[in-house]
Amino acid sequence: MDNFKKYNQDNSPQDAVDTITTVTKNFGFLPNLIAHMAGSPVLIKSYMAIGEFFSSGSLTATEQQVVLMTINRFHECRYCMAGHTMVSEMTGVDMAAINAIRDDQPIGNQKLGALRGFTLAMVEQRGKLSQAQFNVFFDAGYTEETVLEIIAAAAYKTMSNYTNHIVGTVTDAAFINNKWSPINER
Repeated sequence: MDNFKKYNQDNSPQDAVDTITTVTKNFGFLPNLIAHMAGSPVLIKSYMAIGEFFSSGSLTATEQQVVLMTINRFHECRYCMAGHTMVSEMTGVDMAAINAIRDDQPIGNQKLGALRGFTLAMVEQRGKLSQAQFNVFFDAGYTEETVLEIIAAAAYKTMSNYTNHIVGTVTDAAFINNKWSPINER
């Protein structure tokens, strides 16, 4: 929608200024997603807090991105697919796994494939998984803690994916080389 405002340090609600300042410092620019989220200090602070907690969990950087990218793809979030692809490249994440998710192809790594499959089942089935699905996940080496972290990731990505869909977030120039569109539109 065209009527959702983008904010910056000068015009945002006072409770969002510190978050905008921190994100701008960390990225070197204010990502459009954050500029839109700043219209609600509740949303922007919740989003940033969950992201920080998730990044300090038990999953490796590659595993974190597999979870996040799987959810982005499920929600068909163009903005987050581009942004997380760039973050993955910058942080040395296994790009074969990321590209497999982007292209809706199997992940060559069996453990990461199990993580992707479980994450996708979690969001598709809204947490109503079978014991067989849990068994495959646990047999791949994941734990109950991982299951609970995926729930946090689903909340985190739902915040950003839904925001992007609702406000029509424009892909930032920094992410443009990693633009993505759903396979049914290619």
